[in-house]
Amino acid sequence: MSRTLATALPVWFAVVAGLIVLVVLGAREVWLPSVPVIGAGALLLTFLVQVSLQSKDGLVRRMQVSVTGVVVILAVASLAMLLTASGA
Repeated sequence: MSRTLATALPVWFAVVAGLIVLVVLGAREVWLPSVPVIGAGALLLTFLVQVSLQSKDGLVRRMQVSVTGVVVILAVASLAMLLTASGA
């Protein structure tokens, strides 16, 4: 597994876990307003993971992959939340 993917996967899993907790425990009214909070937490986690590495070579690329994945995951989840909330 490449270092880029190895540093992005924990962030992506944390985002998915945060979204699952949000949907299971949160009321529908707070789903969409809470998505940016999960995104901000993912951005901080990305910085934390990258700073913890000894090698700074490829830092921008690793962060780009992590953040792009987070944006895609949150966009898909937001669309699913919109469709679910409007269908109820």
